[in-house]
Amino acid sequence: MTKVELLKEFAKGWFGNSQQHSIHAQLLKARGLNKLADKIMAESDEEWNEAKEVNARLIELGETPVVEIQEYPVITDIKEMLEYDCKDSSEALPMMSKSLAMFDDDYVTKAMIEKFIIDEQEHFNWVKGHLCLIEQIGIENYMIEMLGE
Repeated sequence: MTKVELLKEFAKGWFGNSQQHSIHAQLLKARGLNKLADKIMAESDEEWNEAKEVNARLIELGETPVVEIQEYPVITDIKEMLEYDCKDSSEALPMMSKSLAMFDDDYVTKAMIEKFIIDEQEHFNWVKGHLCLIEQIGIENYMIEMLGE
């Protein structure tokens, strides 16, 4: 895979994941789980912005971005939703880290990807922590904690 193809895949993935998180946030909000919905919507916004940043970088490099979106499942079960996010992040992090070597001659893109890795690691840690919380207090108590204005 070329650098340009990889960047296009990143954008496609983030656009798709952003839409998945946006839908999940709306589903959570409809159930009154406002604290969790707000966190998931913030993640959606961050992913949307990352995809736009990748497309802007492609244009700076003289390339044409593509209008594509990676498909992601809509999950209604809260624990399954978090487990999916955890698995997705745990698979993305090594791939993103490995891809850094491709950009040794492009410091701007490399720095952008490094920032994305930090964001993804923070999200992974947050999801992992919430899955541990569910294990400790149970899903019902977790849901009560996620209620709010």
